[in-house]
Amino acid sequence: MADLFDYYNMNPVAVIDQNKWDDKVPEVVMNFQQGPTIFSPLVDWTDRSAVTGAQTSEFFDLLEGDVDNDEISFTSNYIEQPNGLDSRSRKITVKRYGDKVQVHKSSSYFSQWKMSGGRDWRPLLRAVLGNNVRRKMEILSRNAFLAGPKTFWTYANGKTSFAELGPGDTFNLEMVNAWNLRIGATGSPVIPGDAQNAKLVIVPPGAYYDFQQSLYSATGNEAALWRDAQMYQNPLKYEVGLYKNVRFQVNPSDNYGTNSSILYNAGKIKKQVNVTAAITAGDGAPDPATVAVDDVWYVGQKDVVHYIQCSDFADSEFEVGDIVSIHTLKTSAYGVADGVNFLSGKTIVRRVVAVDHTNNRLSFDRPIMKDYKVAITSGVYAYVTKAMHIGFNLVLGSRGAIMGSVNKPVEFYEPKPVDDFESVYRFVWDANLGWNIWEPNLFEAHFTAVSLPKAGGIITPDDLY
Repeated sequence: MADLFDYYNMNPVAVIDQNKWDDKVPEVVMNFQQGPTIFSPLVDWTDRSAVTGAQTSEFFDLLEGDVDNDEISFTSNYIEQPNGLDSRSRKITVKRYGDKVQVHKSSSYFSQWKMSGGRDWRPLLRAVLGNNVRRKMEILSRNAFLAGPKTFWTYANGKTSFAELGPGDTFNLEMVNAWNLRIGATGSPVIPGDAQNAKLVIVPPGAYYDFQQSLYSATGNEAALWRDAQMYQNPLKYEVGLYKNVRFQVNPSDNYGTNSSILYNAGKIKKQVNVTAAITAGDGAPDPATVAVDDVWYVGQKDVVHYIQCSDFADSEFEVGDIVSIHTLKTSAYGVADGVNFLSGKTIVRRVVAVDHTNNRLSFDRPIMKDYKVAITSGVYAYVTKAMHIGFNLVLGSRGAIMGSVNKPVEFYEPKPVDDFESVYRFVWDANLGWNIWEPNLFEAHFTAVSLPKAGGIITPDDLY
């Protein structure tokens, strides 16, 4: 005999509740960070090579002779040594840069997802390409400052190379006094209308954190010299404050937590392994069918390799949360034997989210978006390095430190599909550009050990030493 509960469970809500399915929202959010541009605006540009068509342009300065302040005789008819004149020159050589995106019109990008309500992703791909220009110009402008003579480089606590920087060599107060002496009152202000001897330092977030730690332990008189940016009119974007006539601007990190003012894994090496199997673009992130990165993101595609295969490493040598560099080039130019070549376009940074110690495999927060299929040596396709992270603190006493040359401005291309079905869309840009140090005495590259944020904590220099 039926009772009340038999009828109670026969209601529409109960039926719908038990008929569950996955609702996959097809609208894709474009999470590109349209800024910031920190280093690019610091470059002064010339189009001289565009006018002449030359690959290399040479610019000359007149050198005046030394002043002789000795008196001459009243009866002299001649000056024996005329005032000398000479010249010096600087050169800018342009190179070609470019990139492209392409997609097949029958791929899931067009048939499964939507962008701005439609399924034509061509406008999105153009936006991807435009963002690529911004990012590439920004990193090339940063690298121009790193191409300066190392005799002008400084390191925390008087160290002399990346290899010497250790846990105690973080950003501190003493450097500000030295900057006021070395690059004070030179040229024109970095910020138009600012005081003649005002300086600007661009620091990574971790250096600002370390500086504030140093400020807290300083004497009351020293600490009182700090002025928060909110206390004065018209602060710069990302500016956090002023200390002894040096304005501090924090370079913001991108959507993935990486920062162009940090030279990742460029210091003393804690562990370096070989990548022993070829990597195809799209590999390296956990399987989105079973694993959510940070318990939130289902990253990448299913039918790829969800790790990179490495040479042997011990249980404690790589851990979840490590920020590592994957690279094909090594360098000893910065004092670290077999160190990461952070200037190479094939060097990328990833956060470790899974470690298989038994099989020597690492998985990352994002897929590897480049192919590493060409063996460097037999059975080695790349390197994975875990090392001290180096903070790049750029101090500017004036504009005019870097000159850029435009031989051919940025041009965008949308080649017509050439296959039988006109199905492969391509979007391309290129430009002929050059950067060169113009006045090395107007800026200083200062390097420190640096703290990095991680989920629920901080990666300190002590953790990597």
